[in-house]
Amino acid sequence: MAIRFNAETPRYVQVRQWVERQIITGYWKSGDVLPPERALAEQLGVSPLTVGRALQGLAKDGILRRKRRVGTVVAENLPPTLFQRSFTVMALGLGGGTRQPVDFYFSSIQRSVLNTLAPLGLRILWLDYQIDQIERELLSSEFVGVLAIAPAAEHITLLEDLYRRGVPVVIVGASAEEWETPTVDADNYGAARQGAEYLLSLGHRRFIGLFGALETFNSRDRWRGFRDALQEAGIPESHVWTFTTPYADEVDEANREAIRTVLRLPDGPTAIFAGGYYLALSALQTVHQAGMRVPEEVSLMGFDDPPSAALASPPLTTFRQPLEQLGARAVQKLLDLAKGKRPEPLHEYLPIDLIVRQSTASPCTEQRAATLV
Repeated sequence: MAIRFNAETPRYVQVRQWVERQIITGYWKSGDVLPPERALAEQLGVSPLTVGRALQGLAKDGILRRKRRVGTVVAENLPPTLFQRSFTVMALGLGGGTRQPVDFYFSSIQRSVLNTLAPLGLRILWLDYQIDQIERELLSSEFVGVLAIAPAAEHITLLEDLYRRGVPVVIVGASAEEWETPTVDADNYGAARQGAEYLLSLGHRRFIGLFGALETFNSRDRWRGFRDALQEAGIPESHVWTFTTPYADEVDEANREAIRTVLRLPDGPTAIFAGGYYLALSALQTVHQAGMRVPEEVSLMGFDDPPSAALASPPLTTFRQPLEQLGARAVQKLLDLAKGKRPEPLHEYLPIDLIVRQSTASPCTEQRAATLV
């Protein structure tokens, strides 16, 4: 990948910083022979003279060695000051990372990103999706690249533009096959299909689907997987009640009342598929408010599996996302991009595990009928 040059720093200095970054992040190690200057110049989009000036400065500082008939080699005894340089990974998240400490999903990804970067000595800078602030940091920092965590739809144009301009960018926790920007995501679509198929295997034929706003990529993928599995099983649309909420961590009273009304129908739903953990907790509370029991009269399934899922009453059937692996894999993909490697595959989908607990069971029509009388 070519360097995204800025006008405020001489190009040979930026080439030098790029070479140093390759060494610090482990792409080039002591004793490795660098590509010929002409090949590096073509890769980086500069003249061979610019590359030569950068490499001469690095050789003078003891970072590289020039060897006849061999070429330019990374020095065996690298100066300690090289590893005291502060290279930055920019992490974008809503609220500039302020949600991470209080949200299970974000905090798990944050912990994984920090643990993966720590041994490399890379600094992480948390920012919101503000284009002016991002542009300032790209110009002022010796940055490795950008991790974009769970972006909303309105952020994708910004991220795609950065990537096309040569900035290493990896999107974490959202994906679409048409995007040019590399992504690492959990397989939300496949998991939702599996969940719907599991409920079908228990004998359920009437469902509530409860999802966050479908403009959110994870919610959209979960809704699609749920819908497609039921359609392929021949479940009529009249047997599926779908509710969406503006946020993934709360259900407003209007939706709660509508869900309670549907639950009390004589031929109402016998299972609820909640596309989020907090949505599942809200659904559990709403079922209790309707005077019904989980799973005796209504089965309930949710996404994400924090420790509290096993402590609910009853313990919740959920999907356990690979959040630690998600963050670690995204960092590795970003480092590969920064080293000039092509992202393979462009879009990665990590599997999600279904964790079956006591909130799901076969429908018991007799108990449900007795409750509704």
